[in-house]
Amino acid sequence: MTFGKRLRKARKERGLTLRQLAKEAGVNFTYLSKIENERVPYTPAVKTIRDLARIVKVDSLEFLKLANKLPKELEPLNANVHARRFFDRASQVASPADWEALLELLEKRQTGKKVGRKDAKKGR
Repeated sequence: MTFGKRLRKARKERGLTLRQLAKEAGVNFTYLSKIENERVPYTPAVKTIRDLARIVKVDSLEFLKLANKLPKELEPLNANVHARRFFDRASQVASPADWEALLELLEKRQTGKKVGRKDAKKGR
């Protein structure tokens, strides 16, 4: 599926008109129509893609991938449904301390030994 077709599908699933979505995303509705009908020579900016994804409640990585704007470094993450769900959920609820604790846990599993916070920060 292409970016434009997926955007149209998600917009309709949310019961939004082109004008409503365009207004919320801060883009011209004729431009949005051209995107959906694949009549633009380029894809929107990353910020616009993220805004559209947020409004129609679609994972932004999915939209970025379809629009060929996903950095190569994130492709393995995007290919793993569980990893995407994990990061999506964690980004909604995790505090900085939670991220540090998770990193510590992962480092402990990788090395098989306990890594304290001070050691983790120093790279030991």
